[in-house]
Amino acid sequence: MEFYGYKKCSTCRKAFKDLEEKGIETEFQDFVKTPPTKEQLREWAKRVDGGIEALANPRGTRYRELGLKGKSLTEEEWLDLLSQDGKLLRRPLLIGDDFFVVGYDQTAYAHIGKKA
Repeated sequence: MEFYGYKKCSTCRKAFKDLEEKGIETEFQDFVKTPPTKEQLREWAKRVDGGIEALANPRGTRYRELGLKGKSLTEEEWLDLLSQDGKLLRRPLLIGDDFFVVGYDQTAYAHIGKKA
């Protein structure tokens, strides 16, 4: 199981703590310090409804700073942006063999906790 987030994000810290309390071990991977590769992003985009654009965080500061609202970008343009700036990604991401959770969805986390 992989957990990606931003250490300074309170939601990411809360989600990570939730996993720890359920006894689920995973390493916190800060994708602001180490953004995902284009290859990782391509794989993730296959697993989420909405493709690559669904991995972007439209409510984030960086998204607004770059004026991305309403822009129509190609998949390659999204890959370039998201692989260079982890703050553009929706967070956290929790990835397992049979699940892919974007954001802190407590219902999904509870279900994962029952599997562990």
